[in-house]
Amino acid sequence: MSIRPANVEEFKQLAAIWLDASIEAHHFIAPQYWTSQVSEMENRYLPLAQNYVILQDDHTIGGFVSMLDGYLAALFIRVGSQRNGYGKLLLDWVKKKHDEIQLKVYQSNTKALNFYTKNGFVIQEEAHDSETGEKEFVMVWTKH
Repeated sequence: MSIRPANVEEFKQLAAIWLDASIEAHHFIAPQYWTSQVSEMENRYLPLAQNYVILQDDHTIGGFVSMLDGYLAALFIRVGSQRNGYGKLLLDWVKKKHDEIQLKVYQSNTKALNFYTKNGFVIQEEAHDSETGEKEFVMVWTKH
């Protein structure tokens, strides 16, 4: 497997990975919310970010990470490819490029919260996502 910058032509595929993984990970938010955001993700958010994909052994995209400077805007692994260490590999990849990384995670997404905590992120503050009404944590990782 390898990690490389994403190509613009892959944004539709990344948005599809994002949609499937978002619906699975965020059972506490109606799937219609995520479906309504696909076009924004593909045409607005991905073009703004530095996106990196992890290629599986069969050369398909297993997941991606999106960074906006020091902000981790997205880290999503293809449903069916999760629990293979791809998330940690992508996270370690961006840690090498930044001295500090900030992110937001829904408080109800305990799997993601545990993942980030295990990987050195600490809760900095509580926040509220006005679009979904969900409580979030702002988390920060700092290079030592």
